[in-house]
Amino acid sequence: MAGVGEKLRVAREMKAWSLNDAEEATKIRARYLEALENEQYEIIPGIAYVKGFLQTYAKHLDLDPREVLELFKSTYVSEKKNSLKMPFNFSSRPFWRRPVTAVIMALLVISAVVVIADWSTHSQKPISYTPLSSAPEENKVKDTDSGVAPPLNVTSSEAQPSTPANSPEVPGTEGLIAQLVFKQKCWLLVKADGEVALEGEYSGGTTKELIAANNIEFVTVGNAGGLSVTLNGMIQPSMGSSGEVVNNIILTKDSISTR
Repeated sequence: MAGVGEKLRVAREMKAWSLNDAEEATKIRARYLEALENEQYEIIPGIAYVKGFLQTYAKHLDLDPREVLELFKSTYVSEKKNSLKMPFNFSSRPFWRRPVTAVIMALLVISAVVVIADWSTHSQKPISYTPLSSAPEENKVKDTDSGVAPPLNVTSSEAQPSTPANSPEVPGTEGLIAQLVFKQKCWLLVKADGEVALEGEYSGGTTKELIAANNIEFVTVGNAGGLSVTLNGMIQPSMGSSGEVVNNIILTKDSISTR
């Protein structure tokens, strides 16, 4: 049975499409389409994006998106289960071998102790130990009385710097990926999560990609009909007609289904 990637590749080749042709039709970057065909899903930023791209790609290849998704789920879950299996096959030893192994190990330990003891007797001189006087204790007490503080025991948790509670979140599978394709010359100002991401004039044929965690705001778009936007693999409705200027259009995760 053909896998997801082979199924997509065969369907594309039957249409006589190159990866660039498929990118133009689906508005999904060619490297992501190639990753789907090679089943290299780690290249795509998140399983949610993988599923969205598979649906869009299958639809443009005249395949059933639901059938492709079911095939992906079955093969992906199977690979996950196989990766979690124990890498070694531990077989139980016969009962009679356990005492023999224990005896052999005991003999080896005894032999090692005898050899070490014999070597120590012939190679080392006797060492005399002089009992410690009470002077060190008195000196220790004097040091304490004189105000010298004993060293503090610092635990590993105190020694290590704490992680800031409000560290910025890295966009993951719950974020947004927008592909902007300029069919005609447009001027625009776009913010991603409140920060300016694109600003200026772009000629027809230019392609840009934006990544955000929460929202992408099109503050101003000149010639709205000349811009095509794909959000998380789904083509969005046109923002306006040719020559029209639109303002304050905000794309969020809900925009994928509502716009």
